[in-house]
Amino acid sequence: MEKRTRRILIGVCTIVIIVLMIIFVDFQKILENLSKISFYGILLFCITYTVAFLFRAYKLLLIFKGINLDPSYLILYGSIGVGWAINEITPAKIGDLAKIEFIHEKEPDVTLSKSVCAVALDRFIDLIILFSITCYTVVYMYLNNITGTTPLQLQFFIGIGGLILAGALIFLILLFLKTDWILNIIGKISEKSKKLLEGFLKNFLEGMNDFRKNKKQFLLTIVFNIPTWFFDALTLVVFFYFAGYEIDLLIIILAQLITFFTKSIPITPGGWGVSEIAGALIVTLFYPTIPYNEILSIFILDHIIRVAYIFIYGGISTVSFNFKLKEIDLDKVGEEVKKLDQEIELESKE
Repeated sequence: MEKRTRRILIGVCTIVIIVLMIIFVDFQKILENLSKISFYGILLFCITYTVAFLFRAYKLLLIFKGINLDPSYLILYGSIGVGWAINEITPAKIGDLAKIEFIHEKEPDVTLSKSVCAVALDRFIDLIILFSITCYTVVYMYLNNITGTTPLQLQFFIGIGGLILAGALIFLILLFLKTDWILNIIGKISEKSKKLLEGFLKNFLEGMNDFRKNKKQFLLTIVFNIPTWFFDALTLVVFFYFAGYEIDLLIIILAQLITFFTKSIPITPGGWGVSEIAGALIVTLFYPTIPYNEILSIFILDHIIRVAYIFIYGGISTVSFNFKLKEIDLDKVGEEVKKLDQEIELESKE
């Protein structure tokens, strides 16, 4: 199937999913919850989300400093806006490639290969921290017997979930420490998966070779990652509480973290449909007394306002820095990634 045809099909399927979700929830219910959230709830959402992006940009700056580069904080902040806006309309993380090109274009001292390394490193650390926070949240819920209003004994399933997340976290750490060993195991299962993962890891490890020498920058990056994801998850808490739903804070955060994971899977642009349904299912599991369609309406509202914010943010970033989206040469970035992979491979053979 051609790329153009595939993109059209994905786009049509995404629109159908969104329409079906809104019909199921009832558009009137969405408007009712929006009225409860009011201007003040949306304002608090915007403030909270802005803080998350400010942390995210500073974290990326720390990574660049860790590989001996010092780009402008504003440039990095703008690149994130552009990248996230593109990610909301594409099923794959093409926005990351645009972010790489944006930084390279606006910062003459940052080569394309270094930009690739920094963004890959940022993604990998994000994944480790996201798994860590999710794992901690689930374990904390298990130890404190947090089960919401359900009469079911969820402790066993929460415990199993904690073990699975801990296993995934250990896998990521081993992937960094024992890369070749893990890749060989994956290669026996799927050679294609091995090549895709290997390409990403080479870019990541190239940046990590410089980054690990500066332990202070590495620790600061980890520290700033925690409030980044916390404020990102807190936006959903704002909407639930303003809408009048008394749901445990940790359960809302857990549900939001799950939506972040689903958005990483390239099924629909911006995770539309998949993320809302998954997040609402988590909350319903703990609070079956609240109708599923009501919970889903909050997730839909959160995503709609989140997208509106990101498009404004990305649009301002594009105009402010005179960055022309149509001129992004993604093939050039892709070729640079392949070139970097080949250079690292040759160095390892020597």
